[in-house]
Amino acid sequence: ARHCAPGPQAVYTPAMRTRELWRRIRHAVVPLLYPQRCLGCETILAAERVFCLACQPAVKLIVAPFCQRCGLPSPAGPLPVCPGCFLREPAFRRAWAWACYDSPGKSAQPLSRAIQRFKYQRRLDSGAALAALAAEHCGLTGGDYDCILPVPLHLSRLRWRGFNQSLVLARAIGQRHTIAVDPCVLQRIKPTPPQARLTKRERRINVKGAFAVAEPDRLAGKALLLVDDVQTSGATVEECARTLYQGGARAVDVFTLARAV
Repeated sequence: ARHCAPGPQAVYTPAMRTRELWRRIRHAVVPLLYPQRCLGCETILAAERVFCLACQPAVKLIVAPFCQRCGLPSPAGPLPVCPGCFLREPAFRRAWAWACYDSPGKSAQPLSRAIQRFKYQRRLDSGAALAALAAEHCGLTGGDYDCILPVPLHLSRLRWRGFNQSLVLARAIGQRHTIAVDPCVLQRIKPTPPQARLTKRERRINVKGAFAVAEPDRLAGKALLLVDDVQTSGATVEECARTLYQGGARAVDVFTLARAV
C-alpha cells in the first residue's frame, strides 16, 4: 500500500492567535451593539434580511414588460420601446433599474425611505445596505463593460454632503463583478439647482452643459456603465451619456437602483 506522508502542519504564532481571537469577538459583539435593522422602518431584524416581513411586500420591483431602451415599465405591445423612446430616442444605449421609487411625501415606500435617509441624512449604514442590493441585483455578467462611472456631484454639493451616493453604489458593483470604477473621468463642472421641483423640460435645460470629460483618452472605444441611485425624468443620465459619447465612448448604458414610475 502506498504511504502518504502527512502534509505540513499549520504553525500559529501568538500574533495570529490574537488576531483570530479578536475576529471572533468582533463577529460576536458587533451584531449585539449594532443589530441589523430594516431599511424601511428601521425595526431590528432577527435574521440576516434587508427589509422586515412588513416592508418587504411594499418594495415594488420592476419586472417585464418594460421598455428595452429606458427601462420604464409599460404594457406589452407591438413595439419593444415605450412611446416616449419611440418619439425621442434617448442618448444612452439602454437603461434599467431594480425597483420603483416614490418621491418624498408621496408614499411610504420602504426603498424610497432608505434612499432618502442615505442621501439627505447622511446615513452611511443605509448606504452600505443599498450598495449591496445594487451589486446583487444589477444583473451584470462577465465582460459586459470596460469601466463603471458614477454620476458625479459638483464639488460644492460634494463638500456639503460629504460623499457621492452614486460612487458608493458603483464601487460595490465594481467589486462584486470585478470591473474597474473611475470616479474622476466624468466631472460635473456646473452647479445646478436640485431637479426635484422642475418639470421634465426644465430638468433638461438645468443640466445642459453641466458635465465634461476630464481625459478623453481614458474613454476611447470603451463600453461604460453609468450608475446612479435614482432615475426620475432621465435628464441627468442622458446628459451624462451624451457627454461620454462626445468624449469617445463606444457604448453607454445606465443602471440605477430605483426608478420613478
